[in-house]
Amino acid sequence: MKFHTSTSILFAAALLAPQAVFSQEADDTSAVEISDAETSTEAAGRRLGTVTVTAQKRETSLQSTPVAISAFEGETLEERGIDDLANLQSYIPNLHVGEEQGQFKISLRGIGLQGTSTISDSGVAFYIDGNYIARPIGGTATFHDIERIEVLRGPQGTLYGRNATGGVVNVISKLPTDTFEGSIGASAGSRDFYEVRGVLNVPLSDNVAARFSGVYNEEEGYIENQSDVAGTQDFFGSNGDTALRGQLLFTGDDGLDVLLSATYNDRDGSGVNMAYLERNIGGPPPTQALLMTLPPDPTDPLTANNDAPAFNKTESFSTFARVTKDFGGVEAFLQASYYELEADLQQDFDGSPVDVSTFNKFDDTDAHSIEARLSSDTDSPLSWIIGAYYFKEDTYIFRRVRLNGLTPGGVINLPDFLLDENGESQTMAAFGTATYAFTPTFRASLGLRYTEDEKTGTKVTRGNFGAPFPPDIPNAAFPGEAEFSKLTWRAGIEWDATDQMFVYASASSGYKAGGFNATSNGLPYDPEEIIAYEAGIKSDFWENRARVNVDAFYYDYTDLQLTTLRTINNAPGQFTTNAAATTLYGIEFDTQFVLSDNWLLNASYSFIDAEFDELYSTDPRDPNPPFNPNDPEGLGRSDLSGNKLPYVSEHTINLGLQYDTDLGNYGRLTAAVNHAWRDDMYLREHNDPMIDLVEANGKTDVTVTYYVADTNFRITGYVTNIEDDVQKTNVFVSPGFVGLSATSAYTKPRTFGVRLDYDF
Repeated sequence: MKFHTSTSILFAAALLAPQAVFSQEADDTSAVEISDAETSTEAAGRRLGTVTVTAQKRETSLQSTPVAISAFEGETLEERGIDDLANLQSYIPNLHVGEEQGQFKISLRGIGLQGTSTISDSGVAFYIDGNYIARPIGGTATFHDIERIEVLRGPQGTLYGRNATGGVVNVISKLPTDTFEGSIGASAGSRDFYEVRGVLNVPLSDNVAARFSGVYNEEEGYIENQSDVAGTQDFFGSNGDTALRGQLLFTGDDGLDVLLSATYNDRDGSGVNMAYLERNIGGPPPTQALLMTLPPDPTDPLTANNDAPAFNKTESFSTFARVTKDFGGVEAFLQASYYELEADLQQDFDGSPVDVSTFNKFDDTDAHSIEARLSSDTDSPLSWIIGAYYFKEDTYIFRRVRLNGLTPGGVINLPDFLLDENGESQTMAAFGTATYAFTPTFRASLGLRYTEDEKTGTKVTRGNFGAPFPPDIPNAAFPGEAEFSKLTWRAGIEWDATDQMFVYASASSGYKAGGFNATSNGLPYDPEEIIAYEAGIKSDFWENRARVNVDAFYYDYTDLQLTTLRTINNAPGQFTTNAAATTLYGIEFDTQFVLSDNWLLNASYSFIDAEFDELYSTDPRDPNPPFNPNDPEGLGRSDLSGNKLPYVSEHTINLGLQYDTDLGNYGRLTAAVNHAWRDDMYLREHNDPMIDLVEANGKTDVTVTYYVADTNFRITGYVTNIEDDVQKTNVFVSPGFVGLSATSAYTKPRTFGVRLDYDF
């Protein structure tokens, strides 16, 4: 195990500590802010507080929830500068966030990354206020006026369905309250970043309240484009992102609550860069000749020279209605939602100052869902939840590639590649869970979910660089439709060993629907299934000044879905296949210590072993792979058994230290330092040490917040990634028409910023 230098220094300085970024019981710092009661003699000093979560579709304490879960309060998100999914991964073990063609790809414990076709599914379910977002494009605009974020690790199939084999990320907004209140704020930081934001909560009557929030920001971006071609911009960043949310809450005296919510996001990105890790020459002969004229790529991974004007624009609107009713011992829940998205992307596909290829992608998605539940009062020995769920998504994706070549007569324009793809996914499910308390301290639970999935899709190729068109979908061999059904289950036990020690164990199954390769040859692939075993201990001791939590897990995966970009039937397309058998196991430790009324130490450690037991595949970068006679299907593919799962570090360590002090007449000060260290990991199943390997690295963040005395004004300064160490986040293999080369995106470098906020 190799330690980054900065990790060694921090580990020596704060051996007892870890990170307030808290793994399993993430972010109790918000819950343990110093109050008069906590610091009084009677209270005998500061204590670790209680965080309430809704991970199991009802309110429970984080310390009594039998799931590996991280929860971050909204105030902590603001103070730490966690404003999008990418920033969140520094604070949660085994969470990885990549981005491909403008779409987020989330992984937990190595599970969850997906393709970007119209019928692709993620193995990590992303929810905003209980509404499933199948395509988290533009998800960065949602982290404002947030109550908390919950991240559930491990399969959550019983309550969350087929899209949660790896886990769940749930963003929960603040609700309207019965108090007139609000806030205004502004931020400025590195790379000409600035932001303005505001929240207004208005009680309209004794039973009705409204809440409005908005945020606007711009950032130059951290990838510099050296091109001076007309229409290109100097950086790949944001020309202006806007997020608006409005909510109306009616609270009845008879236990009836009605919530109406609408959210609008508009992202005006200045483009996406393809940073080439290698250059392989391919495509039609004229294109190969033009590629041979490319100059060397910049050696700095944060520097590009793209001659094509680029943009990445996303506009989305979502709305939902939620009705809850307490019938006395039974609560009814009904939520109906609608979501629409348009995303328009253009990027330089050859990533060079030579006009070889430009890529366009346009997404148009409409989705709606309905969830209905009945749940019992938890005060009785038997508690239960039963429910039904419906989800339907219609997606249209248009892809266009423009390709040029070089001939003795000069540069020529080849006919465009044009692809229309339509997909429809529909899910219906019924589920139920029950927990019975055999004694006041021992409980057993059982959950079942039955799911039916239907997927249909069409693909029409309207251009292929002048080459023959591949078969459309549907065709005589592949109908462009698939149906799946599955009964998943969960069984668990819970034991309150003492007043301050909670023990749990569970076995569960998970499922992600199969499909067919809609963008390539239509070949079907199987559902992804998992059997997971998990056991843990959550404990508080030293009069709630210390917390030690342990979670151990073992996953047995069958037919894990893997997606790559390949050239099939003489045309580019995504290709999903199944890894026959995969095993993951590991253990996660999380600790927190209140050393005094001023000092909080946190530390977490994770070990995970994740490898393919059986996998045969061929690296799409190799146009002439060696034939393997041992391939059981006779296709000659390479044997990748024993290779590591992508996006999994064997060891991770999070360390942190927080200091709070009362300055009397001058106010209050909070300071925190956070360090996340990750062991080696690979970005593809091929485990190529030159292309796929990300070596062990560490990232340190520091924040300081000053609360001005006798006011509601606060100032926060922050520095993230003090080491200024940038790393690859994913590997995307460019299509054969520009050479089957590996490309990547990179993490954000060192960033400075200051926030000014005023609450009223």
